Amino acid sequence: KALQETHSAHSGIAHASHRSLPAVARCLTRCKATALCQRLQQAASCSAHVAFANYCASAMRLLPKPQNTSSWMRSALARTSLIGLARSMATAPKRRVAAMEVNLAMNLDDAKLYGLEGGFRHAGSSCGRHVEKLYVEGRLQGSLERAATALFDGTVKHALVVSGFYVLHDQLEGATGSCETDGPPGALAVVRALCARGVQTSLYCDAHNGPVLKAGFDAMIAYYATTRPAVADRLRSHCRCVDVPDGVDHLEALKGALEKAWEAAGEVDALVAVERLSEPYRNIRGHDLAAHTEPVDVLWPHVDGSSCGEARRKAGIREDAVSVGIGDGGNEVGLGRVAQLDAVASLSPGEDFCALGVNGALRACDHPLVATVSNWGGSALEAAAHALFPTALDDLEAGVERAVLEAICAAGSVDGKYVERPLSVDGMAWEPVHREFYEMLWGLAKGE
Repeated sequence: KALQETHSAHSGIAHASHRSLPAVARCLTRCKATALCQRLQQAASCSAHVAFANYCASAMRLLPKPQNTSSWMRSALARTSLIGLARSMATAPKRRVAAMEVNLAMNLDDAKLYGLEGGFRHAGSSCGRHVEKLYVEGRLQGSLERAATALFDGTVKHALVVSGFYVLHDQLEGATGSCETDGPPGALAVVRALCARGVQTSLYCDAHNGPVLKAGFDAMIAYYATTRPAVADRLRSHCRCVDVPDGVDHLEALKGALEKAWEAAGEVDALVAVERLSEPYRNIRGHDLAAHTEPVDVLWPHVDGSSCGEARRKAGIREDAVSVGIGDGGNEVGLGRVAQLDAVASLSPGEDFCALGVNGALRACDHPLVATVSNWGGSALEAAAHALFPTALDDLEAGVERAVLEAICAAGSVDGKYVERPLSVDGMAWEPVHREFYEMLWGLAKGE
């Protein structure tokens, strides 16, 4: 009977390993492991998958010493269950990150078509920009975990975060356009994740897009000042908005701005671009935006293999800096190796939009990420950081996203698809689409 009960508990654990620790504890009650259950309940009050590893050793010591054959079998099987559970819990965060990645690029039908699990109903082919094909043809499975590990495993000390995609429109008096709503919120999500882990973070602010990014940053600080002061303090101490003026040698100006922003900061050893237009600087319609795009993308490697080392040295960036690029169409910084594949050159959203053979990015990176909305990609990095490398300063709530979006819209940022729509990104309204995505993402990050 003891053998049967313990085996049942072990089977239950195997099926419940992706759930929270309370569910696991309920499985263990079937073999009367009361003290062990109490330890698991204690672990559940902490960050689940990390706390479990810490509690494993002490929990195993609570198992009774064998007095006879029957108790020996019970003890051995319970230990086996515990070890199996520990292994399962160690891999659970990676499975959740993999689910985030699929949801970024695919809807349910796309995922089923390509033999993957997951999908978010407003993602992938639902938007008509072939993000799901970029993901598959670019062989990007596992890209989110790799990017999160490269940025948040403790190796990176100083990151430069770049965003801002200029949209031509006539909605603002005296201006030819303004920054798109897709990009800055995602960049600020990456900023939060970096700062929460003690990484010095420089937010690139150029003449065209800088005012919007700074408005979003200020709104984020103000939000946390009233809701989580410790997070606001960390952002103030670990992030600087780096103003790079127009009309000067751009790389030298960036180096000077970095030195001015920080009294004592090491060289930048990580570069992150979120929805930033890449050379050849053409938008989705093939229009040339070079005059409205500062060439900071030269810090990312070119698809032809030419070195960007000289440009990095000139700007105060380490030559071996790790690089990440997030985009949703293929013309963004970092997606060069994906956009230049023969299999995707003819992809186009249709109508008057151009194919990737015309506007595809020429700047690549170490860790490219594709997402249906680039903001989602930035937030997915933040969520993956929490799943893989959790910290008490993480804030996985939709409130700050709403506050940032409101602030950048007030500062002149517009939806790149429908410039007249308020609180909209890539043609989709905050309510319910973006809020729904963030809540799904945070649920995966927390293991809920």
